[in-house]
Amino acid sequence: MRTFGIVIVVAALTAAIPVAAQQPVPVTDTRAAYDAAFEETLRKPADPQTLLRYAELAVQVGNLEGAISALERLLLIDSDQPKIKLELGVLYSRLGSYEAARGYLESARASPRASPETKERADQFLREVDSRSGKSQFSGDLLFGIGYSTNANTGPAGAIQSFGATVVPTPTVSGRPDFNVIGAGTLRHRYDLGRQDNGAFETDLGFYGSRQFQISEANVYLLDLTTGPRMSPFEEGLLDDMTVKPFFTGRYVSVNSLPSYWAWGAGMEATTPIGPQINSALTVFGRRREFLNNNDAPTNDLSSGNEAVAVLDFRVELTRYMTLSLNGAVTRYIANADFESYTEFGVGGAMQVRFADPLGINGRIWSATASASTTQAAYDAADPTVNPLIARSQFDVNLGFVLLVPLDDRLTLVGQANYTQRTASLSNYAYEAFTTLVGIGWRF
Repeated sequence: MRTFGIVIVVAALTAAIPVAAQQPVPVTDTRAAYDAAFEETLRKPADPQTLLRYAELAVQVGNLEGAISALERLLLIDSDQPKIKLELGVLYSRLGSYEAARGYLESARASPRASPETKERADQFLREVDSRSGKSQFSGDLLFGIGYSTNANTGPAGAIQSFGATVVPTPTVSGRPDFNVIGAGTLRHRYDLGRQDNGAFETDLGFYGSRQFQISEANVYLLDLTTGPRMSPFEEGLLDDMTVKPFFTGRYVSVNSLPSYWAWGAGMEATTPIGPQINSALTVFGRRREFLNNNDAPTNDLSSGNEAVAVLDFRVELTRYMTLSLNGAVTRYIANADFESYTEFGVGGAMQVRFADPLGINGRIWSATASASTTQAAYDAADPTVNPLIARSQFDVNLGFVLLVPLDDRLTLVGQANYTQRTASLSNYAYEAFTTLVGIGWRF
């Protein structure tokens, strides 16, 4: 009778809980409900209704491991629960544990107690697991949106500056507001090398495009490629969790539908955890940038040169819902013309906070990220065509805010606002801008 009662409770509750909470029950305070459900599991560690309620809320707040633990406790009470195994298969898949996911999904499909719908969904997720766990895996993120800037030229200035090239705002464009359409994304490919250290060959292709409504001079298109093998060179000892990735990098940038520059080079990335809550990454690379003369920039080739870059990042999990990121970077660029050569230092940080849906729309976890960074650049010599007595120097302040509202497991509503202020030793290089963006992100 006890087993029969468990079956009835589990069947009733899982019928109301979609697989892996893809359509979670709306709640006004998911976090408070989750905390209360957790306390209830301490009082009733073997009660099916309590465990299922906790598992549902754990998924909604992002604690997949907690949901898995609760569902696996249910299987200790009754080992043949196909719906519970289906839930576990999906959760393990979301964590990237594909072998565990496959085991639960196959068991759910083979159970004589599985309904046709459960078997069909298990088949569906098994196909997805097979596609993700093969040697060759594709994934990516895409963003499409509409933006506005009080200074349209900060589009190309900001984008290209961010990707390693100083760009002077055009005086006839600087300060003119405009709307734009933005498309951006990253396509990733990972090929498993079949090594015991989980070595893989990774390739990332990023792209960015911004087309203005009126000021075509500020249109920007960018392609960015990074590819190389990632491996864990140390099997034992203090650095056994370190991964290293030697890589090749290439880049192409266009402004106003005219080629601006090509870049190519190589570098090394090393990542390692520092304690249970801190991860660090050091990236160093050298690159050649080849600027191309065009109608808008007839002396663009004077900016061609070689650069060396070092970036140090730290990511700190302060709590389950708060993540702090800190970074510092130094760049040395040596151009064909000494007045285009510079040294740049930068520091920045970001705080991400994840929280339960405050509006009760779908009960999913939202996130808000506030960021701030500064960069200081000093040029080697004065530009005789601008001011032969004063060498250019500049100081940038960048403030940002991003809000992510998940609509389902793949679609996200994105809202973004940025403020940039540049002060410079030469006034025609100084500017400020406020930009906003609203868009839809898709992860696959």
